[in-house]
Amino acid sequence: MTETAPRQAAAPREQKLLTVDCDVHPHLRNGLSDLLRYMPEAWRQRIGGGHASSGWAKEVYASEFSVPKNVLYVNPVGVMRRDAILDDGAVPASNPRVVAEQLLDPYGIDRAVLIGGNMLGLGAFPDPDLAAVVASAYNDWMTEEWLETDERFRGALVVAPQDPRLAVAEIERAGDRPGIVQIFLPLTNILMGERHYFPIYEAAADRGLPISVHPNSADGIFAKAPPLAGGVYTYYIEWHTALAQVFQASVISLVCQGVFERFPGLMVVIAEGGFAWLPDVMWRLDKDWRSVRDEVPWVKRLPSEYILDHVRFTTQPFPEPEDPGQLRALCEIVQADRTLVFSSDYPHWDFDSPVRALNALPEEWRERIRCGTALELYGDRL
Repeated sequence: MTETAPRQAAAPREQKLLTVDCDVHPHLRNGLSDLLRYMPEAWRQRIGGGHASSGWAKEVYASEFSVPKNVLYVNPVGVMRRDAILDDGAVPASNPRVVAEQLLDPYGIDRAVLIGGNMLGLGAFPDPDLAAVVASAYNDWMTEEWLETDERFRGALVVAPQDPRLAVAEIERAGDRPGIVQIFLPLTNILMGERHYFPIYEAAADRGLPISVHPNSADGIFAKAPPLAGGVYTYYIEWHTALAQVFQASVISLVCQGVFERFPGLMVVIAEGGFAWLPDVMWRLDKDWRSVRDEVPWVKRLPSEYILDHVRFTTQPFPEPEDPGQLRALCEIVQADRTLVFSSDYPHWDFDSPVRALNALPEEWRERIRCGTALELYGDRL
């Protein structure tokens, strides 16, 4: 079991939060085998849990299976911060006490929203039942190992997108737990605006839980993962740069399929998907809607208004143009003071420092991005 710190006393309600990190990735210390004890015995047997733990058997037994992830592209510097590797060589961010010591304490992070690092590619699983079992086991693990050990952690409840009925059942089972602030929806090869997801959106909106999405490490690699334009890339740098396509397509789909008219209380959080592409998408949608809005009569307002009202974007990776005026112009277009929420992406290699990432912005914007917008987004759950 992961070593944990003693539970801290709950902060008084009147305490003013100063910094909310909306994208922190906890990791399973021993891979998905850590979840076996949270699974029904029948499922442990079905996936071959416990057959082998060392030697050649690691390569053949199902107990070593993992959620689909990047198996094609090599990042020569790795995907984790080197200084986040534990003294015993364990996976970075697999110990909540160390995360507190390395991230929360030194940077003054009052709340950290956890998006499971091992769950990103869950939407690429071909078996919907297995995906749902893994999601449930992960949520129980996250609750016990993280949310119950440090009051500053908040959780994104992961649901498997393959079967909306099972996803809704998981929201009903665990969505009201203390510490849960949003639903993490790993993406699959179905665009976010499609009716397939409507039961999930309804369940989330009824509880006031935003839907969060994130690059899934399997984009453009597995058949069930979101595809990338142009096919299969050659280099990691191509693939990693192209990931923003997924979120452009998702935002366009959500608006044009009328999701926010159908579910007016729904909020969507694009984590680590960028936002510099947003001005062009909003302009193109507005321009085309003025000409062909009879095709989508359920889109009753300018598409850009739906986006600004219902979609939030985490800051990492935060643009860093040489001319600060360009950054300010971008932030003015996307109304950064209402659409952006801070994220560090800890413990990944392109981590953004909470004390430096926003320095080019006016102080009033920084305060909104560091905390104010997140407070409005998550409300009392935060």
